[in-house]
Amino acid sequence: MLILLGAFLVLAAASVVRTTAGFGFSLVAVPPLALLIDPASAVVVAGIMAAPLSLWIAVRDWRYVDRRLMTATLLSGLAGVPFGVWLLDTLSSRVLLFVITGVVLLGTFIVWRKITLGGGLKTVMAVGLFSGASFAATGIDGPPMVAAFQSMKLEPRVQRATLGVVFSGTSLAALAGFGISGRLTATVGQMLLVGVPALFIGIFAGEKVFHRLNAERFRRVVLGLLVVSSLSVVLRVAAA
Repeated sequence: MLILLGAFLVLAAASVVRTTAGFGFSLVAVPPLALLIDPASAVVVAGIMAAPLSLWIAVRDWRYVDRRLMTATLLSGLAGVPFGVWLLDTLSSRVLLFVITGVVLLGTFIVWRKITLGGGLKTVMAVGLFSGASFAATGIDGPPMVAAFQSMKLEPRVQRATLGVVFSGTSLAALAGFGISGRLTATVGQMLLVGVPALFIGIFAGEKVFHRLNAERFRRVVLGLLVVSSLSVVLRVAAA
């Protein structure tokens, strides 16, 4: 019961972050979920839960999507998904925890330092390839993509909408991969049962936050959550 309650709180908080910022669901959700259930199931749950959130943002803000950037990034992201599914199916739980730790720490550093990546569309496509693989293997894809997008000086709503479409595509592709590889287990099903109401609560609260919270203040809040997530995974790895 405590595990289900913990999962509900984690997924609700992650939903608020994703709805508000357009990224960060799995970055916030995967580390604490990996403390509650096995790491591979945590990745699958976060990946499945992220899909409807991305679709919601993509449909709601479709008119703001940068079509050229979306097409290039989505295609490269989809190309990376099969490799990520293979890694998830191949790595042991301990090794997967180390990989998740590394990706979480990288994401935290990117958000903290406000890193941008130059190089234009080619860089964005390369990062898209990495993010697609990372999402399928660890459930985490947002920070590198945000760093690449920020270098293109997009308006916040355009960035959020375009990321929503890209992440929708990679999420659905990863879901298909999870099904084929037999990762849709009973544990995943239990987590999804508590995750659905958490998802709707997070969407409602996230939309309120998006229109009221100062962007810089929100960035600091997300950074704080990422630091806590990073520390939790480091402790888990050290104890494993």
